[in-house]
Amino acid sequence: MASTLTFSDSAAFCSTLLKNQLLNVNNQQPGITMANIIKQRILGAPFIWRANRGHAAFAISQLGGTDYAQALPTLGRIETQWLTDAEGNDMPLQGAVALPKNSSVARPTIAAPQYDDNAGNITFRFNYTPDADYTANFDFQQKPTLMTSFGSLWGPVADEYGYLFNIGLLALAGLLVNDARFPIWEKDFVSGLLATQDGLDEQAKAIFIGDWMNVTRTFQRSQAAGQTGAAGRAQ
Repeated sequence: MASTLTFSDSAAFCSTLLKNQLLNVNNQQPGITMANIIKQRILGAPFIWRANRGHAAFAISQLGGTDYAQALPTLGRIETQWLTDAEGNDMPLQGAVALPKNSSVARPTIAAPQYDDNAGNITFRFNYTPDADYTANFDFQQKPTLMTSFGSLWGPVADEYGYLFNIGLLALAGLLVNDARFPIWEKDFVSGLLATQDGLDEQAKAIFIGDWMNVTRTFQRSQAAGQTGAAGRAQ
């Protein structure tokens, strides 16, 4: 499904439920940062989305050695990888965070995104110098495109998941005004997001919940510090 909903749509929804509290208090903040936190959480680890999946394929050979630089500015998290030989046979590759250089010649069995130059170029390293010509294939989750204005789209999060990003944004916005309904909205966001991911194990769910709780506690401390400072200035 296409993505047509913008941050402006969500901000209007939140403001209505928060007694017209604006999310554009200063230079589009804190609204833009809140929206990006929600978008990054939805599209970040450990969650997997079909609409956010990308594919990369490139040739490797004995002449090329173990390292191959590729322009992949949208690469986020690699899901799976495999080799295809000249006859069209597919062979799985294991993934790794990093690998040492290895001049031994054999069919590669492990691949790692070894280097990132922060300009969209990723260097992949294989655990062996290839013994023949192969095509290396990678399916990956794309990194979120950050919102920069109230007109930014929530995509690639589809409109059908508007209930997720709207309630998530409402939860963070509720912290802005110390709304007592925050725990209800937070629970709806977390439970709704986890419900869309049937394949997650209990450990992955627990890690996400712990990370999310750290985010909201940080917001709460920042808000409390801001109110304390404002009270001091008023005196």
